[in-house]
Amino acid sequence: MQTIDDLLSFIDLCPSPFHAVDTLEKRLQKRGFIQLFENKPWAVEKGKSYFVSRGDASIIAFAIPKENLEKARFKMIGAHTDSPCLRVKNNPVSSKFGYQLLNVEIYGGVLLTSWFDKDLKVSGRVLSENPKGELSTQLVTLPYLVKIPRLAIHLDREVNSHGFKPNPQTEMLPILGLDPTLKMEDLLAKEIGNDQKILSFDLCLHDSEKSTLGGVNSEFIFAPRLDNLASVHSSICSLEKLENPKDISVCAYFNHEEIGSVSNTGADSNFLVNTLQKIHFSLGLKPEQFSEKLTDSFLISADMAHGIHPNFPGLHDPYHAPKINQGPVIKNNVNVRYATDGFSTAKMLQWAEKAKVNIQNFSSRNDLGCGSTIGPKVSANLGIPTLDLGNPMLSMHSIREMAGVNDHLEMIKLFDSFFDHN
Repeated sequence: MQTIDDLLSFIDLCPSPFHAVDTLEKRLQKRGFIQLFENKPWAVEKGKSYFVSRGDASIIAFAIPKENLEKARFKMIGAHTDSPCLRVKNNPVSSKFGYQLLNVEIYGGVLLTSWFDKDLKVSGRVLSENPKGELSTQLVTLPYLVKIPRLAIHLDREVNSHGFKPNPQTEMLPILGLDPTLKMEDLLAKEIGNDQKILSFDLCLHDSEKSTLGGVNSEFIFAPRLDNLASVHSSICSLEKLENPKDISVCAYFNHEEIGSVSNTGADSNFLVNTLQKIHFSLGLKPEQFSEKLTDSFLISADMAHGIHPNFPGLHDPYHAPKINQGPVIKNNVNVRYATDGFSTAKMLQWAEKAKVNIQNFSSRNDLGCGSTIGPKVSANLGIPTLDLGNPMLSMHSIREMAGVNDHLEMIKLFDSFFDHN
């Protein structure tokens, strides 16, 4: 279970996209990956592995073959570093009836009711200025617990029959404390531990409870941010152990998927194509070979999938109802909310057969919409075959989610097969 313990630890180390990228950078450096920078020239060499980050919240890692570079394709797995949550507003603290409250904004498709009566922490990045006017960035996790308390049932007698529908503006403010002099800047200054002037921050709230295993046979993973840190973890596990890849093997992790990917760190930006071009030209390959290489390339958009819920089975198409711990899920949608098509499905089934991994299928009910992923955007921008794939889970977009131990291990085997075989 070492791999699963590593997953649990990875999730706990990544309460924000900024922590996720920092954790990945440190992990990759320990495994011999070399850091590159977008604003500097690259000297990429055969047989070596590299990574490059953007905006502290997106990162691309890749491994170069030792030979046959002209024939080598891009074999890519994409995922995202962000998760739905509550983000702290620029004017962070307000006061009501002696309580100091944290002003928050809803980020992504948050399952709002799951955030009440939880022990919450605040994490993210802080940007500060030294006396010379130079900016620096520090990651922080405030040591204080905060909470969004539910209203007592005595004051809301019909909540169980009429439902709980919190107003996100007025009823979801975490309580920080009772000190009327409280300032977020003072709390952050105490954490970064220097006399620099704090200029701005990007902070999110998250569950303070650690990730763990559940079920009578420890067959489940109970954790926050499984969507989509589980996909990040499974793919990086496959990439980092490659010793002699046959193709240029890439893992690309983007911010802002949960809100549409349209940002300079999102999957709809130029981050990936710029990186692929710099790899290509740094290897001394001809310009016309780049488009040829893309045509022969392949992308897996790795994002978690909806497993059938035993208490709500009617919300699934009965013939497309993935079950936890019965294998990874190919996600289909004819309106291209997912990028899967017949060709990409056929290729994935070949890789799955070589890995001896069972594959499930998901399509939404015709009378229900479905979410989307980075897959369609990246596939359209690069013009490459793409498949949307994910492991089945429950409680998607809740503060704590639920997935299967065996599915995670099987996904790693599948990614191994993808990188190893044509």
